[in-house]
Amino acid sequence: MRNFFYSTIEWSRLQRNRNLAIQGVFLFFVIIFGLYLIFQAFELEISLSHFSSRAGFGLSHTFLTDYTSNDSRWNAYFTGVINTIRVCLVAILLTTILGTVMGVARLSKNFLISRIAWVYVEILRNTPLLIQIIFWQIIFLQLPHISKAITFGSTTAISNRGILVPWLSPNNNDQLWLIFSIGQLWLIFMGIIALASLSLSYFFNKREDKTGKKASISIRRGSKTLGFSIGGNLLGILIFGLIGIITFFAFGQPLGLDLPSTSQNIKGTWLQTGGFELSPEFAAILFALVIYTGTFITEIVRGSIQALSRGQTEAAQAIGLSNYQVISLVVLPQALRSIIPPLTNQYLNLTKNSSLAVVIAYPDLFMVSRTIMNNSGHALPVFFLILFTYLTLSLFISIVMNLINRRVTRIGT
Repeated sequence: MRNFFYSTIEWSRLQRNRNLAIQGVFLFFVIIFGLYLIFQAFELEISLSHFSSRAGFGLSHTFLTDYTSNDSRWNAYFTGVINTIRVCLVAILLTTILGTVMGVARLSKNFLISRIAWVYVEILRNTPLLIQIIFWQIIFLQLPHISKAITFGSTTAISNRGILVPWLSPNNNDQLWLIFSIGQLWLIFMGIIALASLSLSYFFNKREDKTGKKASISIRRGSKTLGFSIGGNLLGILIFGLIGIITFFAFGQPLGLDLPSTSQNIKGTWLQTGGFELSPEFAAILFALVIYTGTFITEIVRGSIQALSRGQTEAAQAIGLSNYQVISLVVLPQALRSIIPPLTNQYLNLTKNSSLAVVIAYPDLFMVSRTIMNNSGHALPVFFLILFTYLTLSLFISIVMNLINRRVTRIGT
């Protein structure tokens, strides 16, 4: 009887899923057919064949590409897509850090810290993003002229043309060689972190053996100090770091440090070369997106932490955990389950809000597409291509965040 009951439930579930699939396919073909009738009725041109023509316009930012005005419109469009992805990825990383820090600061017992976080949220959250973008653009353009650039030795140069910082420069133009070199540096970096962690673990364990006092930053599981119990994993990472150092010097140091510099040519024109350039347009849109979106993430983090039971925090403090350990080991891991879903919405809003960069002439996806529309006279197909690209980026972010949310939820259960 029980098997029959379960088989009936399974059959009804399959029937429901099949009906939903049929309805979805039918709706898709109805939409396609409706669009076809609209295009035929108004005799609209939906071809993208003109994208193979010469672009005829330059771009001020060509990250990871060698785009010129003689390239096709497809190359121009993909350059705009790369510029959009670039600013979105950096902004998502920075706004997550800023929002988390300010969210914890909102709940701080220190009056000054909590008031600063409150003022940050209430002022910047209620100011239009477009105004903030223009504000930051004005700020960066008011920096000193390049001839009077603010320099910090040979490491950084700040002027109204942007901010120059040191950057890695490959000694070989081969892309595979560059990837290999970056991998070596990553191994070296992980080895340094592992060495520092092993040293701290050894120091605090020795200190605890002599004084009997527990290290405030040591990680504990129950009444047992992890200390050197994590040394095995760290030792393995340290070995990989040593391998990275050996291969880096064995292959002739394939990466060097490119330092920024400013100079004046024979015509009297000031030039800035070397390093990595953070242009005023990129910096303005980046700062505005990070600071504006960070206010909403701050409230998400604050609300998720306050939704937790106070008993768990009190229990963690009762067993001797420091405030840092309470936040990092008890509060935030549990708050993640309620943080990630609304956090996904903020990432999507940030991605779509990046299209406002057009007001400061940053060549993102929307600005490049608008230029193509003006030059070609085919507005509708380009418009649909913009919609499809933003939809693809948003769906990719949603899929990644849903996978992270599923993993966090599974771990928490």
